[in-house]
Amino acid sequence: MHLNIVAINFITGFSWEQLIYAASYSLQSPWLLSDFSFIFLLGFFLFVYALISKNIKWRNIYVLVFSLFFYYKSSGPFFLVFVCLISSDFLLAKFMDKQEGTKKRMLLYLSLIYSLSFLLYFKYSSIIIHNSNEYLGTNFSLNDWFLPVGISFYTFQSISYLVDVYRREVLPVKSITDYAFYMSFFPHIIAGPIIRAKDFIPQISSPTITSHDTNKESMIRIALGLIKLLLIANYLGAYVSIINENPLNFSGLEHFISMYAFSFQLYFELSGYADIAIGMALLLGFRIKENFDRPYLATNITAFWRKWHISISNWFKDYIYIPLGGNKGKLISNYLILIFIMFLGGLWHGMDKRFIILGLIHGVALVIHKIWMKYVPIQPKSKLFSVIAILITFHFVSFGWFFLRASSFDYAVQSLTLLFTKTNLLELVNFSMERPALITLLIISGGIIFMPSKVKKYMNDKVLQLPAISWVFLFLIVLQLIIQFKLQFAQPFIYLQF
Repeated sequence: MHLNIVAINFITGFSWEQLIYAASYSLQSPWLLSDFSFIFLLGFFLFVYALISKNIKWRNIYVLVFSLFFYYKSSGPFFLVFVCLISSDFLLAKFMDKQEGTKKRMLLYLSLIYSLSFLLYFKYSSIIIHNSNEYLGTNFSLNDWFLPVGISFYTFQSISYLVDVYRREVLPVKSITDYAFYMSFFPHIIAGPIIRAKDFIPQISSPTITSHDTNKESMIRIALGLIKLLLIANYLGAYVSIINENPLNFSGLEHFISMYAFSFQLYFELSGYADIAIGMALLLGFRIKENFDRPYLATNITAFWRKWHISISNWFKDYIYIPLGGNKGKLISNYLILIFIMFLGGLWHGMDKRFIILGLIHGVALVIHKIWMKYVPIQPKSKLFSVIAILITFHFVSFGWFFLRASSFDYAVQSLTLLFTKTNLLELVNFSMERPALITLLIISGGIIFMPSKVKKYMNDKVLQLPAISWVFLFLIVLQLIIQFKLQFAQPFIYLQF
């Protein structure tokens, strides 16, 4: 918040004190792509970038410096942890590539342990010590660190690079500045997508390719992402937070509506951030792969995980599931591996039983679906069957999200109990009259999420055909709405805690 004030004051009257204040890190206001202060500085960044973008060397140095500054503004002192990880990855990958056999394998293990050590310490050490003190009667103490922003995502990216070098799927990067560019590229560093070295590193040495069409595409992605994240997700999140503060104070119907609100909030928040990241990368002339593919339109749980947070799903598949023997050997072992992978996915969110249960629920559901496909190979192909399958899959996933959103396992159980035992749909009329804006937004959100592909493509094409002046007004309207709604309904980014 203090940065927004600084941005306004900077326009009205420059001072070195304000500049130093704006450049400092604030624990209360870590930088995100959606912050007004970041968007304010981004305009100046893009202006300079346009002047030097044809010179690849200076372009890369400029983006690297800005990316590192962005991460410092996001995580403050943990910037040093990030730099240490980048340096170790670069050196260990080069050493590993020159080795064979046991030495190479030992270097891989060493590099993986080092990469994971930061994540394990910051994410799990406090709860391990807490449980040890509670159940074993020990008296260990630990500094109460907050979780460095983006550590899960850049650790996974680090591991993917090291394993790919070990497998000889990519060559080790020759320049540490190129590797630092790949790891710190600011559009994706906070919440993904996780980008693979083989997809991104070749772009670093390539000329920046932009055009009128790519600029329009990037602007619409950024504007759409801001609307998803700061307007829709923020508003829905405000209602969800009220319900989750004390579940017993609300009716089953209110929990039912909260379930839809959180399912939509989570999707719009994560996909909105991905849209902003992809749009900003494209604005700089870099392509990042899609991270969401309309997951709530999946007709089964397997399809859902192919469409939801695609970069993480693929990471677990390529670096854990397949190496453990997934899709090979006996079916029982494959099923157990699948459940184990989803267990790890739950554990990735935190060492809490509600996350572990969420992972196990999805693991069992995936196994049940695979058994169903094995013994019922001929599936109905009617539109009615598809609609029913989509609704079943969506509601299964939405019920599971209670364990992600609730602040405790007991709160999740209370919410689900009230939802299934105390829901009176007749109350919906009064609720709609009391909260018309919320109901309207839920209907609009549902319409966007479940919109047919043809309609979505038609609307996207029409927007892209608008004249350039319309884009200026569109972006100004979006920014104005963000400024108004952000202050009134500001919600913390969900995945900052993971």
